[in-house]
Amino acid sequence: MKVLIQNPLTLSYLETKDKWTADADAAWNFKESRTAVQFCAEHDMLDYEVVLKFPDERYDVHMPAWAASPQRFGAEGRTYVTSHFAA
Repeated sequence: MKVLIQNPLTLSYLETKDKWTADADAAWNFKESRTAVQFCAEHDMLDYEVVLKFPDERYDVHMPAWAASPQRFGAEGRTYVTSHFAA
């Protein structure tokens, strides 16, 4: 199993910090979902997906990075999630 970050709009995978690829085999394998979610949180990429990629794609799991990230709190103690995409 590989742990990848995917742009849900383009379906491309993160290859390096600033490069994307359509090839899941060439994508950056984070090895652990926690590491991929942390990377997304640190790089303002919570609107992207963490993908658990299996040899048989019917078992692949896609989860929004924001759903797995630690909650963020505003100045008033309210939980918020920043979104880059229109609803």
